Amino acid sequence: MARLIPLYEWAIEEFGDHAPCKVTLSRYAKFGMIYPPALKVGRSWMVEKDARFVGLSEPLIRPTINPALSPAANLVLKKILMDGTNK
Repeated sequence: MARLIPLYEWAIEEFGDHAPCKVTLSRYAKFGMIYPPALKVGRSWMVEKDARFVGLSEPLIRPTINPALSPAANLVLKKILMDGTNK
């Protein structure tokens, strides 16, 4: 097994001066955005020294609108989901 190092120490090597904050790194670890995956050891995240940031492997799930809702509710939900854009 490869040598495990603390997540933030790995981030300094991976990203240099632009390493994300510890909260962001924890999210990366929790959501599988590092390969090989990070391991939770006690209260700390550990990664293999040669691990790489890979980002999300699956697209985010977009919410859908329930057609059983009233037309007014659907209109409001569409505006919220489109975030003001006309897509």
